[in-house]
Amino acid sequence: MGDYYKIRGKDIYTEILGEDSSPVLLFIHGGPGGIGVADFIQYQGDRLSKKFQIIAPEQRGVWRSEAILDEEHISIEDIIEDFEELRKKLHINKWSLLSHSFGGYIAVLYANLYPDSIEYMIYECPSFDFSLSERSMLKAAANELGKLGNDILAGEYFKELKDITDYKEINKLLMKALNEIGENCNNFMWFGNDKQIIEKIAMNTKDGGNLWRKSTNTRMKLLKDWRVYNDVFTELSNVNKSSLLIKSKYDPITCEVQTQEFMNRVQDKQVVTFDFAGHYARIEEPNKYCEVITNYIYKKMK
Repeated sequence: MGDYYKIRGKDIYTEILGEDSSPVLLFIHGGPGGIGVADFIQYQGDRLSKKFQIIAPEQRGVWRSEAILDEEHISIEDIIEDFEELRKKLHINKWSLLSHSFGGYIAVLYANLYPDSIEYMIYECPSFDFSLSERSMLKAAANELGKLGNDILAGEYFKELKDITDYKEINKLLMKALNEIGENCNNFMWFGNDKQIIEKIAMNTKDGGNLWRKSTNTRMKLLKDWRVYNDVFTELSNVNKSSLLIKSKYDPITCEVQTQEFMNRVQDKQVVTFDFAGHYARIEEPNKYCEVITNYIYKKMK
């Protein structure tokens, strides 16, 4: 069970697990929005807290954290400043960043702004460039339409991918494709047979419908600022921290271009591929995920 911390004027829901004497991991969830840290705690809370102190906040306006009002503004900088304020409030000297998806984007910017607060960097299926991730997702969505028997429509999207370079147009096409896929729109994010894990957690959460709407409102506010479509490759080069990239074989978010940028720009790096996972390695290969992270950090600490 988590608790609320007043951070820069907002009540931020935060799960804290593990011993104070253990190395500290800040989990930065993706989205933007979604179910916050609920799935991470369910699949990794007990596992990782045996060797780490886990700090898992839900970003402002997301899931159980205090809502962003209609008249309020929110930016990526707000999220980063919330993390740094939380670190100070908890009297943590340094923590390692364990980030997922959009959280990887935030983690890179956080490490650029506050390098002295951070020990190691761990990225699970990150997006360092939203436009590249959405192109990759549109390709995966077109493949899904083909699997569902709509080869003509799939072909049209593949043609659009070749012809269109503007990221705003790709974003519109992705939204259209996901709508056409319908209830199967998340299938390509998973490897295993159960492709509704996130939705099930949401449905089994008290007041889950209202929490989801709150998260969606925050997501829409953040994505209205097209700055999030600026890549963070230059900032990635500036992160002078030992870094682990967890890459899933069937993940449509961290495309090969982004993986190559990571390889070219990060000096002290390691990449581990998960062969039986989509976008959520921590869920589909939970034991390996815990083992890889634990071994990585404890070897670095020697």
